Amino acid sequence: NGDGEGAVREALKKIHDVEKSVKDFEEHESDLLAQRINAFVSSLEDVRKTLGVVEAKFPVELLRRLDTGINPDKFVVDAFHTCVVENQKVKGKATNLEKFHAALVEQAALAFPEDFKKWRSERASDETGQDEQAKQ
Repeated sequence: NGDGEGAVREALKKIHDVEKSVKDFEEHESDLLAQRINAFVSSLEDVRKTLGVVEAKFPVELLRRLDTGINPDKFVVDAFHTCVVENQKVKGKATNLEKFHAALVEQAALAFPEDFKKWRSERASDETGQDEQAKQ
């Protein structure tokens, strides 16, 4: 919303004014500092009014990194990299499960040839039945 963006920009200007007053503080300017702080607090109220209730959730790690001055884009890149690594781990586990299943089927065929043939034929008829249902 345009009003909300303007209110945020105004609050940022006000906090910049406060920072400037604090940085260059001289005792005789304490009234000016107080005025700027009050203006900033008022601008925050304007932000609250114009934006209304906004539901936003941020990862705690992102907030920690922002507090330490790290670029938020770096957090996104790191999170993406972590997802890729986890995806590769899961893919490896799935591949190993497929290999285990194939080995198990092979060993079952050797150990129980009659039962295996029966199981295979039942499985084939189940799959054919599912294919027929899918076509309808």
